[in-house]
Amino acid sequence: MTLYKKGFMIKILMDLLVFFRTVAPLLTSLLIFTLFFIVFASSVKKHSKVYYTVFSIPFFMYLIPVIIGWCGIEMTFSFIRVPVVGEIVRDYIHMGSLGHPLLIIIMYMGALNVRNPHVKKLMSIRKEISIISGFPVLTHSIVRVMNNFMPSLKFFTDNAEYMDNPRVTSALGAGISSFSLVLGIVLLVLFIPLWVTSFDSVRKRMNAVKWKQLQRWSYALYALMFIHAIGIQAGGMISRNAAVANQPQRTEIVAGAPQNAQGERPAGASTEAAGNRGERPSGQSEARQGGAPSAAGNTASAQPAPPRGRAPSVGIADIKVTPNTRQYISIASLILIYGSYLFLRVRKARNNAKKKAERQSA
Repeated sequence: MTLYKKGFMIKILMDLLVFFRTVAPLLTSLLIFTLFFIVFASSVKKHSKVYYTVFSIPFFMYLIPVIIGWCGIEMTFSFIRVPVVGEIVRDYIHMGSLGHPLLIIIMYMGALNVRNPHVKKLMSIRKEISIISGFPVLTHSIVRVMNNFMPSLKFFTDNAEYMDNPRVTSALGAGISSFSLVLGIVLLVLFIPLWVTSFDSVRKRMNAVKWKQLQRWSYALYALMFIHAIGIQAGGMISRNAAVANQPQRTEIVAGAPQNAQGERPAGASTEAAGNRGERPSGQSEARQGGAPSAAGNTASAQPAPPRGRAPSVGIADIKVTPNTRQYISIASLILIYGSYLFLRVRKARNNAKKKAERQSA
């Protein structure tokens, strides 16, 4: 294979990765982390403390400024604004890229056949993956508790005031989102003891029977995690659709604004109406370029001429997907992942029960 073909194949693979990372981030991250832990299972087992340290760094990058802020000290610097580093910290805040895929990998291990060599590798580092997952999960939880818990709780404690907020576009969407965010606190309460008891220093001090009884709460965690994730997606989609549905009505109101004695609309009305119709307000592009507004019909000449030569190539990553489509894909991904897990788990339980009955009858 020539160097050109290799470069072309790499570009196609990178485009596919970027595309799926955009439209289906949970599935993409799940695939990447599964392959990573299968390939580096022995390394994770041997150098677990190194992996704990590496995965904990973004957590402390976010936590330290938060603690400083709690102490009343204002910080102008934020790691989130640093290129590359900021992307990693943001991935810790959003569960879909790191925390959620890691929890799903841990969840699936109990439903798969441990005789499979790949599953066996993952099972050998299940404890390590559990500990690693705690850092993005706690980062996400701290952000949600600080920014969303109390406002979401107000939907149930003071609904009238909550609904007075102009940003609320749908009572149903707000209710589903608020319930899901409040449910996140229950998830955090369930997750912390499961995470803490993954450490050897804690596990060795516990009775084996009590430890297993505690670990059974992980099933409740998985079920509530599905409800939480579906609720966030569904609530956001309902609210967005309601906002879009209300947008034409708002445009008509602005376009039909009352005129003054000179037959002119109030200042700003025509600009807003033009913006809602997708038109550029008069003189906007010229003002940004620093020049004087051109005469009517000459605005096109102000635009730069297209470059000569071959047109820029369009790859898979350039395909545009609407927010609603992305949300439908996210919901379908969640149903596929958790539905498959439930099917595999039930099938494994039936097979184990059948084998146990055969042993007793023999």
